[in-house]
Amino acid sequence: MASCGYLTDQRVIRSFPEMERVARATVPDDRMRARPQRIGEVEFQNVHREGDRVYFEVGGNGVDPYGYVWSPGRVPVDDSNPAVASTFRHMQGPWYRWSDSY
Repeated sequence: MASCGYLTDQRVIRSFPEMERVARATVPDDRMRARPQRIGEVEFQNVHREGDRVYFEVGGNGVDPYGYVWSPGRVPVDDSNPAVASTFRHMQGPWYRWSDSY
């Protein structure tokens, strides 16, 4: 997950307040969020809600998706699709680095 390195993480951490506002406003099947957009200091390819988590996808077109997850209610676990191996690494508070491997 080289693109989620130290410098990107620092920009994301500074963007957490704006990202949280977006996360709280994102509803399932929110077509307005499922497109490239800049939030804070970071360009995201896609923002979408799955249950109580909101995914902020940094990369993924043609490769395994990766980015950041807002999960305020619980630690995210790999439970959605047995064909996908999801990894979550805690950053701070309700924020996690995330990557999927197919």
